[in-house]
Amino acid sequence: MAPFLFLIVAEGLAGLVRSALRENLLRGVKVGRAEVECCMLQFADDTLFMCEDSYANIFTIKAILRVFELTSGLKVNFHKSKLAGIKVGRGSLETYMKTLNCGEMQVPFKYLGLQVGGNPRRAQFWDPVVDKIQARLSAWKGRRLSLAGRVCLVKSVLTSIPLFYLSVFKAPSSVCKRIFSIQRRFIWAWGDDHKRISWDRWEKVCKDKEEGGLGVKDISLFNTALLAKWYWRLLSEEKGKWKEILASKYHTRGVGLQALSRSYSWWWKDLSKVCKMGEGDGWFQQSLKWKVGAGDKVTFWEDTWLENNKLSTLFPRLFSISLDQGKKVVEVGNWEDGGWN
Repeated sequence: MAPFLFLIVAEGLAGLVRSALRENLLRGVKVGRAEVECCMLQFADDTLFMCEDSYANIFTIKAILRVFELTSGLKVNFHKSKLAGIKVGRGSLETYMKTLNCGEMQVPFKYLGLQVGGNPRRAQFWDPVVDKIQARLSAWKGRRLSLAGRVCLVKSVLTSIPLFYLSVFKAPSSVCKRIFSIQRRFIWAWGDDHKRISWDRWEKVCKDKEEGGLGVKDISLFNTALLAKWYWRLLSEEKGKWKEILASKYHTRGVGLQALSRSYSWWWKDLSKVCKMGEGDGWFQQSLKWKVGAGDKVTFWEDTWLENNKLSTLFPRLFSISLDQGKKVVEVGNWEDGGWN
């Protein structure tokens, strides 16, 4: 990995960066084989710059921020801005910080409430989430709520506090068990700190009310569903910078996750395992059914697009001798007289 820099600026700014990129005054980080350039991310009043390790890039960013101040009348708060370097020499990093008049940021760091650069497979990574859940489901609250009130609070806490983390990272089984324990004790112990009898199995509690449960979400299954949504977006959305970056870095072709490599990130490996990709037909792949449009994304034999099964499953002998394995629908037919043959 080539050295590069992170700069988080505590104010928003207009699209001056695009002009600098077009004029080759600023060089962003290039990701993957396709070298998709990523230079700036914005959310609300926060801006994250990513650039190659060079003083010219730092000077350009300084000029961009100064022009933004003069044209908008807003002032960038450099005291809240932080700079971090990946594989950047200490001397260079200190020079950059003096140029920008900003502080240093250590990796891992927090951005939009999420820890960037940490290891989500370690239980310590999830301690802030578990501590917040524990604080919200404290004993004194349980003593003052009915059973229905405690169930409502458990549901609201699960869909608010850990939602952002669960949407991005796969929670270890030990963390899920800790959260299960907090929820179970809050519901059945009536706010008592001591262990009490659970009046029903937790699997039954997590079932829908129509099935005799209380409708509390199973956090492990909830985590799986939220992560699988990334794969669904990867298949369904046409464009997006995030999709270009993933396709370039992990060599996806928009239809399926490819074989895993040791160099891939934990996030991508966890996403593949959650969807059971690379292990034959995983649960996610079995749940998909394609609606053919132009036919340039759907594979003729391997995807479910006709009836409710794959053609490779309906006609295994034909599939075994076919020379069109892996080809898209548009590649194995043509339109004649308003119909596809």
